[in-house]
Amino acid sequence: MFTMLALNTLLLAFPAPRDRDPPDKGPGFLGVTFEGNEFGIRVTEVRTDGPALGAGLKADDIVVKFDGEPIHFESFAAKIIRIRPGTLVPLEVRRGSETLTIKVCIGVRPEDFPYPLPMQEVQPPQEDLLPPQP
Repeated sequence: MFTMLALNTLLLAFPAPRDRDPPDKGPGFLGVTFEGNEFGIRVTEVRTDGPALGAGLKADDIVVKFDGEPIHFESFAAKIIRIRPGTLVPLEVRRGSETLTIKVCIGVRPEDFPYPLPMQEVQPPQEDLLPPQP
């Protein structure tokens, strides 16, 4: 009995080895270029190496909901980046007169893909433009 207890304790003390860089690490990737319009996000191009193509997303589709929530141009790229690769996300899409639900498995951003959000230096507000403090 002592041997069995010691063996169990030994196995619990050492966790299983893990990969150094798991494949689902990093920003999410959909594989589309897009522009905003009054209805949502219009897909302008679907990359051949992206998960959107495999899910059936097409150019000129209009994404109106992302993961069940209405989507806006300003937040679309940020939402994709924040999702862990491997996550299945439903997109509500208008294609012509049809409304479809397309499930896309978010992928890992390829090395050659530029960072989707331009990193711009934010200027602090000017003192004379701030509202008066009560």
